Amino acid sequence: MLTRLACLTFSFCFMCASLATAEEGFTPLFDGKSLAGWKVMAEKNSKPDEWTVVNGVLTAKAGNSWLATEKQYGDYVLKLEWRVPENGNSGIFIRVPELKEGERPWIQGIEIQVLDDRGPIYMGKLKPWQYSGSIYGAVAADQSEFAGAGKWNAYEITCRGDLITVVLNGKKITEGDMSKLEELKTRPRVGFIGLQNHGTDVEYRNLRIKELSSAK
Repeated sequence: MLTRLACLTFSFCFMCASLATAEEGFTPLFDGKSLAGWKVMAEKNSKPDEWTVVNGVLTAKAGNSWLATEKQYGDYVLKLEWRVPENGNSGIFIRVPELKEGERPWIQGIEIQVLDDRGPIYMGKLKPWQYSGSIYGAVAADQSEFAGAGKWNAYEITCRGDLITVVLNGKKITEGDMSKLEELKTRPRVGFIGLQNHGTDVEYRNLRIKELSSAK
């Protein structure tokens, strides 16, 4: 009887924990098993196995490709976790349009930087808008919240109309108004979400999205 009671208690606690971690309105972008819902976009001499799934983690080995969602998104909250090794370099692409040959997602769309801010090869060389969480080339991020290389970092990226905000590990570190930034004024307000493979290993997990009503 005690054993059965213990099992029932465990099941109840597990169910409560599952409910507690569920996020209302969010839809997974990664199933933890495959690249379903994503397409590999080649750059330079990329290899077909640059992106794989290892133990539920979306993993890229050093290469020159990026993943794009099959669907385009406009206003949304994107949550995910990322991890880079020492000197790791990657990025989250947002609002990327259909690209023509020679066009790049961080130029035609927008990139939220993913980087080992404290990597030896970057020391003293980074511009303010090159640190993690920055809107690349446009808005510098608060650098205080980066957990470090080899550790998981959590992003919450919100796109609502012209306003883009980035929360890193629970703290808002970046905010930019596209309509007021010369670098971003003409870029799309709707597009694909992407994950960059920029010549180093990188890992992503727990990708999920909540679409928002269009800003007025």
